[in-house]
Amino acid sequence: MANAQASPRKMPKLDPAADTNGSKSQDGQDILEQIDAIQSQLDSLNDCASDEILKVEQKFNQMRKPHYKKRGELIGKIPDFWLNTFINHPQIAALLDETDEEVLRYMEQLIVEETEDIRSGYTIIFQFKTNPFFENTELKKEFTMSESGEMGTTETKINWKQGMALTEKSGDKGKSKVGGKRERPGDDPPSFFSWFEDNSMGGDEVGEVIKDDIWANPMQYYLDLDEDEDEGDEAYDDIEQTEQDDELPEEEEDAQEGEAEEE
Repeated sequence: MANAQASPRKMPKLDPAADTNGSKSQDGQDILEQIDAIQSQLDSLNDCASDEILKVEQKFNQMRKPHYKKRGELIGKIPDFWLNTFINHPQIAALLDETDEEVLRYMEQLIVEETEDIRSGYTIIFQFKTNPFFENTELKKEFTMSESGEMGTTETKINWKQGMALTEKSGDKGKSKVGGKRERPGDDPPSFFSWFEDNSMGGDEVGEVIKDDIWANPMQYYLDLDEDEDEGDEAYDDIEQTEQDDELPEEEEDAQEGEAEEE
């Protein structure tokens, strides 16, 4: 990939009048120019490195696809896999209410598709079996990088069945941003599925969490693996064993005293 030539830097010039020795001032200017030339070379190398890293990532992104497909086939055999994965994820769980969880019981697959060049964006796909909430079997949210560098989104319109529109049950509920603060005390938070109606520009924390965290390794959340909790359990076991060890000498001492009394 061709690299654009680095734009020339504006070099501060030393004032010969500020130094009684003009030759030293000129030497200092020469050194600064040499440093700047080296920095330009480093910047060019960094640009080349970024391009090479992107090529490697694109290559391995293609290599991951069959593994994702096989993983998805196996996940599809586990009931409520994605429901349990979502409710065990601390950030996503905070956005779910009981009705959202009921909808997620019908979710069969989660798919994340990145663009070929990776930089342009990605698409998150929720696949559902027939359910009593909406007609869609697939909900998509596509993230696309604009020329200005902002991330825009395109969402699937949810075709809710009569009386089942979760994003409309609380008036303007569906217009609230998922994860946003409640406007008034007692207001219901928006349904998680309001996320599919939020097409505001800028970052999307929910999308990033799903792509970079859940999609990368859903098993750790399905199994609710918590390293700190495991370490805590081990520490508790160690403490309990220590207490048992401390009690042994006392029991032996009591036994010895009993033997002495018998004699």
